[in-house]
Amino acid sequence: MKQTILLLLLLFGFMGNAAIQQIKNPAEKAEKLMLVNPKSAFQIAEQGYKNNPDRRTKLRLLFVMTNTSGMLQKPLDVIRYGNEALSVANDNDVVTKIKILGILGNTYQSIKLNEKTRIYLDKAELLLSSPKIPDSLSYIKGNIYYLKAMNYFNSLDSDIALSYFDKAISQYLSSKHPYAELNLKLAYLNRAFTLIEQKNLGQALESLKMAGINTRETAQIYPPHFVDLQSDFVDLAKAKICSIQKNTELSNDILLKMLERRRNSPARDDIENDVYKILSDNYLEKKDIKKHDYYQELYLKRLAQTNTDAAVWVNKLITQEEITSKIENEAITKKYIYSIIASLVFFLSLLIYLITKQLKISRKRSLLEKKVLDRL
Repeated sequence: MKQTILLLLLLFGFMGNAAIQQIKNPAEKAEKLMLVNPKSAFQIAEQGYKNNPDRRTKLRLLFVMTNTSGMLQKPLDVIRYGNEALSVANDNDVVTKIKILGILGNTYQSIKLNEKTRIYLDKAELLLSSPKIPDSLSYIKGNIYYLKAMNYFNSLDSDIALSYFDKAISQYLSSKHPYAELNLKLAYLNRAFTLIEQKNLGQALESLKMAGINTRETAQIYPPHFVDLQSDFVDLAKAKICSIQKNTELSNDILLKMLERRRNSPARDDIENDVYKILSDNYLEKKDIKKHDYYQELYLKRLAQTNTDAAVWVNKLITQEEITSKIENEAITKKYIYSIIASLVFFLSLLIYLITKQLKISRKRSLLEKKVLDRL
């Protein structure tokens, strides 16, 4: 029921640059391309990675591959490259580690692995207290707090979720990052949904006012898709409030207009699950069982598909981790075997050396004994 993360690139990406063709460094070129063309950025980073660069360049390339995999909706690649990046990072790469942990946390959230999500986000939050994090990076701090808020919201712990939304909002308000305003809107929106779950409708409406976008004045600073989707989620929240207040006519009017508006939209998302759920509840309240059953069936069908999709990703992740574990175990076994062989060669050489030395000593002793006997 929430606009979780719209375009991960807006959370952790770099700014684009028109002068891309003049850049020769693959890491820099890939970074500049992330917003413009994530697929090309990934390909450039992947090719640069194959050339066995130095550690610092490798980390930059892995970050691009992690981030663009998220944009291209490839969660298994995000997890693969993200964890590899963490293994390459050292104690001085705190900011990059926080970004990657945030991306990984969000990815696990997208496939409904809440516990995994919290593990990575807790690590990221712990790093926020590092003295190597300057105050100027309030935008990144806000992102981590926002992701943690979403995790607690999805875990049905609304009080903690609210505290993290407030932290995120505070950081975004103090940030000068060009996307801080966009993420601020997301934070207010999902704060409103959290308050709705608590039946705190007055404060929820106040948050929705802050989440709304005045398209006449400020739409130019937001991507068009974001403006449309944000507006839909604000309407969804208002419809839910009306439903709770038993104003089912107004709630249904908002929701049906939303479905009509989105009918020919090429992009489909989980917002329709929530539209169908509220419509189903509203018609049950009105005792229109036929329409209640119709929208409930649509809701349950889409919910089942969402859960199936998540289960598929989890199974793929398990398979990927098993393969990775097998490869690592084989590498460890080979290393162990080589270590045993090296040890055997060393000790055998040492034994031969000691035996040879002992034989020489024995010969010398025999010669000395012979000379003594000859003199008797």
